[in-house]
Amino acid sequence: MGNGLVINHSSTLAESPTSSKPTPVLSAVSTTQTHGPIPFAAELLGIDHSQYAIWIRTFGRLRVYVDYREIPSKEWRYPKVQSLLRFLLLHPGNVPLDQVLETIWPDLPPERARQNFAVALHHLRKAVEPDKDKPHRSQLILYKDKQVRLDHSSILTDRNLFLKLWDHVQKAGLLPEEQQPFLMALTSLYAGPLYEDEPYEDWCAVERQRLSDIYVLAREALARLAFEANNLNLCVQHCQEVLVVEPLHEPAHLLLLQAYQVTGHRARAVTHYHQLRKQLDDELGVPPSEPIRQLYEEILNT
Repeated sequence: MGNGLVINHSSTLAESPTSSKPTPVLSAVSTTQTHGPIPFAAELLGIDHSQYAIWIRTFGRLRVYVDYREIPSKEWRYPKVQSLLRFLLLHPGNVPLDQVLETIWPDLPPERARQNFAVALHHLRKAVEPDKDKPHRSQLILYKDKQVRLDHSSILTDRNLFLKLWDHVQKAGLLPEEQQPFLMALTSLYAGPLYEDEPYEDWCAVERQRLSDIYVLAREALARLAFEANNLNLCVQHCQEVLVVEPLHEPAHLLLLQAYQVTGHRARAVTHYHQLRKQLDDELGVPPSEPIRQLYEEILNT
């Protein structure tokens, strides 16, 4: 498709992951914005990414691109400008001003919070619409009758593409080979937890976890597809990426042990089982599940 993406097929089974965040198996060869995961995902969904002047990455660190140029940190003026954008990106309709103030400036008196909002809104409009001479006339970020609204139809975001890809995969009747490119595009968008650079805000915690759960399910599905295709190296990689995000995800542990069993890597399977058993005991005080214990016994007896 001319998307500039490749799959990294290792010649040997991967070792246990050591990184602290997911490293997509599907990675962009080109670092330019027109060949990255956002345009690739948009193409799969039939979306013309060239029609959007503003692209936003919400996974990992917030990154905003206007006409393919990333807005540098100095243009955000101060952190609450980005916080305001993060909040509005999660709300597709009108948001009451009081809700915005209580979320972004919860510790300030109402009048002081309104003043800070006005300043943040001004700087946000200037940052994302640099060509406008009068930011208060913005049609992208509207403020009227104590309601704030971001025009989501004018912005291309990795989160929205991520969710559209997942919805497509969930359609009934989609064959495994038809699911795979959508799953790969979805996992390539996930560069880390939602708003990783604002980790302690409660208002985005639920959505952050929901997106993480979808990513884990998508990686697990890719691991199963790889296992069924006898591409066991890739299966192991996908399982390990799942465990970076969700270390106690049982289906990934079970599938990883199965891959080791099929390839005759008995020592790796035994080592992995004992590591899992210790981790479960230390963190939850429980043993591995019955299917995992049964598979371990099978591996010992082969």
